[in-house]
Amino acid sequence: MISNDNAPGWFAKAVMAASILCVVIVGAADWSEAQSTVDARKAMITTLAASGPHPSLGDEARVFDRFVGAWDCDFTFYNDDGTTRHSLGEVLFGWVLDGRVLQDIWITYPKNGAKERGIGTSVRFFDPKSKMWRVIFVSPAYGSITVQGGAEGDGIVLRGVDDDGSVLRWSFNDIKADSFVWRGERSRNGGTTWQLEEKHQMRRRASSVSESDGPLEPDSHNHSAADPGTGPKPAGMTTPQAEKSKSTAAFEQLSSLVGEWKGVQDGIEIKLTYTLTADGSALMEEFRPDKGPAMISMFSVDGDHLIATHYCSAGNQPQMITKAIREPPDKPLVFSLLRVTGLRTPEDWHNTGLEILLDDKDHLTQKWTYLYKGKPGTNTFHFTRKPA
Repeated sequence: MISNDNAPGWFAKAVMAASILCVVIVGAADWSEAQSTVDARKAMITTLAASGPHPSLGDEARVFDRFVGAWDCDFTFYNDDGTTRHSLGEVLFGWVLDGRVLQDIWITYPKNGAKERGIGTSVRFFDPKSKMWRVIFVSPAYGSITVQGGAEGDGIVLRGVDDDGSVLRWSFNDIKADSFVWRGERSRNGGTTWQLEEKHQMRRRASSVSESDGPLEPDSHNHSAADPGTGPKPAGMTTPQAEKSKSTAAFEQLSSLVGEWKGVQDGIEIKLTYTLTADGSALMEEFRPDKGPAMISMFSVDGDHLIATHYCSAGNQPQMITKAIREPPDKPLVFSLLRVTGLRTPEDWHNTGLEILLDDKDHLTQKWTYLYKGKPGTNTFHFTRKPA
């Protein structure tokens, strides 16, 4: 690993801030047990945010500014035995620390019964002494890696040394306004030959800033008291008026469930009610068994995905997400666990997924998966629409 002992003091602070941010995100599952700290956590994240790069970066800001926004990812990992592993996820890029640092958050969605998503963060700053970008990647599960470099030709190349002495080469390739390819390579012979370890396909979400809009304007003021969701948008931050997205079409199809449904499970009658709320931007499902407490699920659009948050009678709140919706919504909607709040212990009973299939306009099937004491299970429900 490249030593950063000579890095300026403010960079050490940037690394500390990145580590804190990662801890805040991973620890968010405990928020229901410490509600008194919620505002403080949000204040810290708001203080980090900047609307654009600091003027001192000049043209160097353009190296990474074009990635600001949200990207859906298809991750590919190459194993030593020649096999590959695939995961879906997302990467979020944004300026922090008054625009002097660009930070990203890498997320892989859980699969195969996993309880948690994978998550890590990088902080990137331009070192005027070496004329290079320095990047440190921090993952609580795996440690940290430091690389440095900058623009090379039409791409970006970053180099470093791993703990075992291997040379690392991370690169951004085939960069377009709405896509790029990230490659992670390793050399065990000083750079004579290279082994491809990771190749990730990134596609920008439709609501993110596109390169054609131009880079964000330099950030010339302190944002510590600013709410990034209010006030004027930075230059280049536009709201596209594109054709209806596939995720919006899927949400509209889901909204056709509005009304009352009835089902029977293990001899217990269940009433299901769907209601549009929040000016039509959210669909609320009330699941009410004849014997037992009611539960609520909220459905909404998030970029190319649909999000479902379930407020369970077990006292926890699993949040589930679909894969990026690229095709017309003529198939079952499948939600996988993204995160869960309110768990007292990891062994607690909690839902891990939901599949919704509209068999026809009057018949609905729900398949819920769950985890209890480390063991998975499935509950399937069949409902019939109640006549108006």
